Amino acid sequence: MFGPKHYVPILKWKKAEQKALQELSANQKEWITPLIQPVMPQPKAPKKGQRAKNREEQLEEVITDFKAKSPKIAGEIVNAWGTLPIFLDLSLIYTPKLIIEALAQILATGSKLGTFLIPVVNLSSDKNTLQQVSTLARQYDHGLCLRLVRADLIDVKTLSFHIEDLLADNNLSPAGIDLLVDFNAIDEQDQEYHDLFEEIKNIPYLTQWRTFTVACGAFPEDLSSCTPGIDKYIPRLEWKQWLYALSSDRFPRKPTFADYTIRHPIYKESNQFFQSSSSLKYTLDESWLIMRGKKGNLTQYLGHANLLSRDPHYSSMFRGAAFSFGDAFIAKKGQDLHDPKPGNSTSWILVGINHHLANTVDQIANLS
Repeated sequence: MFGPKHYVPILKWKKAEQKALQELSANQKEWITPLIQPVMPQPKAPKKGQRAKNREEQLEEVITDFKAKSPKIAGEIVNAWGTLPIFLDLSLIYTPKLIIEALAQILATGSKLGTFLIPVVNLSSDKNTLQQVSTLARQYDHGLCLRLVRADLIDVKTLSFHIEDLLADNNLSPAGIDLLVDFNAIDEQDQEYHDLFEEIKNIPYLTQWRTFTVACGAFPEDLSSCTPGIDKYIPRLEWKQWLYALSSDRFPRKPTFADYTIRHPIYKESNQFFQSSSSLKYTLDESWLIMRGKKGNLTQYLGHANLLSRDPHYSSMFRGAAFSFGDAFIAKKGQDLHDPKPGNSTSWILVGINHHLANTVDQIANLS
C-alpha cells in the first residue's frame, strides 16, 4: 500500500486534528495515511445549583455521550480526510464491548460513504476482541493493522508465538496486515528504546507485512521546561532515529515514518482540564520551536505570530503563508497585534499540527 517514503501521523480524533487534516492539499494527502484514535468525551461540569456527579454517574454519562457521537465518526472522517486509506484505532475506548459496537457501526457507515478504513489491533487485546475485529476487517476487505508496543519486543520469541496465534486463530496472512511498531514516548536518556529498536530486525515476517511503520514521539508532556518570552528548541528525536533506520543496513526492510506531531504520545484525560499557556509550537526540520506564553492571555498568540512571520531573525525558519493552512493563519494573525480575535488554544493546536504535517511531508518528499 505504501513504502518507506510515506508518513503515518498518529492523531487523537479531536476537532483540531480533524481540521488540520481537512486543510491539507490533495497532493499532501497522497503522502499520508493517518492513524486516528477516537477518545471518550469529557464529563460535563454540573450546572449552577446542581450537585456534582459521582464517578459511576460520570462514567455512565460519558459512555452514553460516546454512543451518541460514534455514529458520526465515519462522516467526520469523510469530511476531514475523504476516502483515502486511514487507520482506525479504538484502543482508548473504555470497554471491549463498546469498542466492537463502535467499530461495527463506524465500518458499516463508512462503507456506505466509500471510506477505506483499516481497523487496528494490538496483542494485549483478549482473543474474543481480536477475533471480532478480524471478522469485521475481513467483511470489508481493507486489511488490518497490527500495532506492536515496547513490551512486545522485550521477548521476540514470545512475540513470534503471539503473532503465529493471531494469524492462525483469525485466518490471516502477513500480506494483508500493516505492521506498526510503536515505541510511544522517547527522550535522549531512553536506553531501553535504543536497545529494543535493534530488536525490530527479529520481528517475524518483517519483509512480508503489507506495510511496515515505526512510530515514537519526543514532544514533551508539558512546556514546564520552557520560559515565557524565551525561545526553546526541542529536538525531533523520532525524525533523527528514522533517518538512521533508513540509512542503516541492519534492517532487512526500511520502515515508514510515524510520529505524534506536536502532541505528547501518552494521552491523559486529566490533562484536558488544565488551562494551557498561549504558546506557539512550530515544527522545523530537526526540532520544534517553542514560543512560550503565559496562561489566560490569548493576545500573546498575536505577538508570537508577528515575530515568527515578520521578524528578520525568523526569516530562515518561517515557511511562508503559501506553505500550508497553518502558515497562512500565522502570517495573517501576525499582521495585527490588536486583532480582537486572536484565536484560542484549539485553533493554535490546529495551526501547529497542520504545519507539522505539511513540513514532514515536504521533508519526506525531498529525501534523496
